Amino acid sequence: MGAGRYSYDTARMRTVSYAAVSREEIFVNRTMDSKMDPKNVVRECCETDEHPDTLPIIIGLDVTGSMGHVPESLIKNDLPEVMKKLLDEGVPCPQLCFTAYGDHKCDDFPFQAGQFEASDELIEKWLTAVYLEGGGGGNGGESTSLVYYFAARHTSCDAINKRGKKGLLITIGDEPNHSDYPKSALKNIFGGAEKDMTSEEIIKEAQQKWEIYHINILDWAGQMKEVKTCWENLLGDHFISVEANTDTNISNMIARIAVEHYKKQNVGSSVATTSSDSGYRPPQML
Repeated sequence: MGAGRYSYDTARMRTVSYAAVSREEIFVNRTMDSKMDPKNVVRECCETDEHPDTLPIIIGLDVTGSMGHVPESLIKNDLPEVMKKLLDEGVPCPQLCFTAYGDHKCDDFPFQAGQFEASDELIEKWLTAVYLEGGGGGNGGESTSLVYYFAARHTSCDAINKRGKKGLLITIGDEPNHSDYPKSALKNIFGGAEKDMTSEEIIKEAQQKWEIYHINILDWAGQMKEVKTCWENLLGDHFISVEANTDTNISNMIARIAVEHYKKQNVGSSVATTSSDSGYRPPQML
């Protein structure tokens, strides 16, 4: 997957059509779309003549409870700005894969996975295909490590496999990460598993190929002490909290992390011009 170019102007025009539409009218799925089912699939981020220098980016969205405001804000306003910042800052071929996670202990569909895409139309297609289940439970956490398990075992990216780069994985939520992932749950979701795993084991495996960050939203849940304790123990300074008063905080952080990640891995290399039809600009502070 991943053909096509990102058009900021076209994407921005579409946000106008979304502005007056409700969340339910945009995210129309009332069950998991069969194309988002991660069972027995591998999502590919391929490099071609069109995209020779890809940056695979997985975005993991918490779709439990009231967290639907994040994908809604992305599709209505912030996603084009994220992509524009990446392109303007010299990231030539970002390819996004939207995933959604819930709670493997109680949700019907605790994990969903789209494809890696480069074009504005296809990126938005997979984002709006997400089923906002709105589940979760009062059990002290969500199943964020399902995103990491997917990245470790159900992706194949040329940038990682052929060029030795690390992909970028950013999860977003407001609760701790469940600590235990039984074989039965992993097998039911992904179609195969050898053993029970802890969140630490899953993260360690994923970190071999992916740079992992978690953005914590400081709403009433995200301000709880146990959230900070859990994530700092798992990710250290790759755990980042943002204020909950505007979703633009989240989008700005995604862009900042992605630009810094790309530049860290490409120090001294020539920076390609961007494919945004808004025009290339020299790098500037985000």
